[in-house]
Amino acid sequence: MRLRTFLLSVIFVFFLITNVSAYTVGGASSSITPESGGWGWDLTFMAGFRTALENPAFFGPTGVVDETINTATLNTVNAATLSGVDMFIGGWVGDGDAPAFSAAVMNFFLGGGDLFLLQDDPNHDALGSMLGISTTPSSGTVSNGGAPFFDGPFGIATDVTQHYLTGQLDPLAVADNNGNIVGTNESGQVTSAYWGAGEYAADAGALFIIADIDMIATTSNGSGGYNGAVYGSALGDLNDNAIYALNTFSFLKDGEAIPPNPVPEPATMLLFGTGLVGLVGSRLRRKKK
Repeated sequence: MRLRTFLLSVIFVFFLITNVSAYTVGGASSSITPESGGWGWDLTFMAGFRTALENPAFFGPTGVVDETINTATLNTVNAATLSGVDMFIGGWVGDGDAPAFSAAVMNFFLGGGDLFLLQDDPNHDALGSMLGISTTPSSGTVSNGGAPFFDGPFGIATDVTQHYLTGQLDPLAVADNNGNIVGTNESGQVTSAYWGAGEYAADAGALFIIADIDMIATTSNGSGGYNGAVYGSALGDLNDNAIYALNTFSFLKDGEAIPPNPVPEPATMLLFGTGLVGLVGSRLRRKKK
């Protein structure tokens, strides 16, 4: 009877995990971020990333990551519209556009919402600057790092490229705000940093800041090819930038702290069941009501 009860509990927990509602990612429309140019959340250069997030082969019940992702374009960014998303994507938001909604985004993040900032240069880093993490020019050399961002469920990424205006983050500012440096270029400059939920501030969501949006965006190189990330529809179609982008997003959406060491597998069925129950509780807490 005990074994039967335990197995039924595991099945019930698994049912809850697989039926949690989709994770929703929202960004400001190009109509309220005109300084974004083609890098607006709803425009051409970000289309590949958005399509990849909604690709069921990548994110979904039968995908690489077993969670469905929805994307949304917000024509207004305020407390009401942000209440409908789990993550806000701050793309190439110009410093002149940001004041209209920056306070709402900060309240969203500090209240538990996840924040993905794709900075680039000193004229497009207002949201990060409000958090004490601004962007300055970099050498533009390729970036590398370790798990889970450069080595994760979508593969191993090496030599992730920057393009056009290129940026770096201040390592002292990252450290002073309890962050983790996760990507550096060949010049030793910091190109990305991460905070798990509650690391930036007690009730804050997870945070990722990249110093060059073109590490994730897709742009024409003028010769029939592309700069930055190439996504495609299957794992084999992803280039290193795309692998890095999807690994990063996958870890960010779960809001976890970066593990110092690999986690050993549970030794008993009881520990396995306890872990499942804890996972459900964590997942449900992370969802907006």
